[in-house]
Amino acid sequence: MNLSHPRRAAKRALIAAFAGVVLTLAGCSAPAPDVTDDVAGDVSAEVQANVDSAFAGTSGPLPESSPAVSPDHDVWVVSAFQQVSGLAKIAEEIQAGAEVLGWTAGVCDGQNDPGVWSTCIRQGVAAGADTLVLAGVDCGATKQALVEAKEAGVTVAGISAFDCSDPTQGGSESLFDVSVQYGEDFADVADYFTQVGKLRADYLISATGGTAQVLHVAFAGVAIGDYIAQGFTEELATCAGCSIVGTVTITPPDVPNLRTMFETGFLQATDATAVVTDLDFMLSLGVQQALEASDLGDVTVLGGECVVDTIAFMRAGGGVQACIGFSNGRAAWSLLDGINRFYNGEEPVPSTIGWQIYDASNESDWPAEGEPFEGPVDYREGYSALWAAAG
Repeated sequence: MNLSHPRRAAKRALIAAFAGVVLTLAGCSAPAPDVTDDVAGDVSAEVQANVDSAFAGTSGPLPESSPAVSPDHDVWVVSAFQQVSGLAKIAEEIQAGAEVLGWTAGVCDGQNDPGVWSTCIRQGVAAGADTLVLAGVDCGATKQALVEAKEAGVTVAGISAFDCSDPTQGGSESLFDVSVQYGEDFADVADYFTQVGKLRADYLISATGGTAQVLHVAFAGVAIGDYIAQGFTEELATCAGCSIVGTVTITPPDVPNLRTMFETGFLQATDATAVVTDLDFMLSLGVQQALEASDLGDVTVLGGECVVDTIAFMRAGGGVQACIGFSNGRAAWSLLDGINRFYNGEEPVPSTIGWQIYDASNESDWPAEGEPFEGPVDYREGYSALWAAAG
């Protein structure tokens, strides 16, 4: 192993500093065999086309019309964990959009605990909510509470969440009435997040010239993470000069130990030329801080969906350098539009939410300071006008 590489030398010092850390923490893979520094790489035309398209941005227009606003609904948002900024953004936008619709909306913080998720669902039903929005809460973890809600006549909607009919949730009877429609190019929610993962691999393949040696920080135990990871690992495997040299697997109970687990995996993956996190909350809750304390050298670091914190980290430097934005806010308003259509007996309309890559090459296009990725469409104004016109 060539420890003359500046990051490897830094790691050697870090290893001494972390001599007391147990290197077999759950979720950290064993180090992969060494790879040489001159692996011949290649970037296929398809991969580069996907990346070029994502740099340009793939967000499309809002629906052109809406049915009349169904009146007097009470929405109850069950957020998996309000400390995750993407979920907090969803809850905030559901409340804002509900106000425009003339509905009421409340939020229950599930505190990263499936038991609390079910309690939140039952609290919403008991409080008289006629609509539940599950934000990052999968059906399988809350099935009994959802069955009770459905028996009480409550409408169930999911955002960044997966129905009981999904294979990851047991493939049983559907309990969701409405899910986000990400666009006509995607078969379903699972396909959208699988394609998000695929694009993340394509970006690293392109950025490293087909030689990416990746430390993958994977979010397991929640379907959104499983699908992103599936798309990422399958696509990276198509690159002959690329490999995953280490995996740090984070499950919801691991979140308090996230930084320590990442530091352990990072020390082991001495040949990593790239780090990728499945979702941005991993950066905020430990990965970014660990990176800032390290000498990254020439390692490429790809974050998640371009939330506020990630854009700020990119500006500050020393850690994450790129992200692939998709708008949690637009998804929230799109879901509300789908809920209104459901109450009018109509099918939801795809919103073509899309995505966009941000890195140093297009820094002038990054979201404004203090703002997450929202995309080129003013979805708040657009949906507000659409609903107002419908009456």
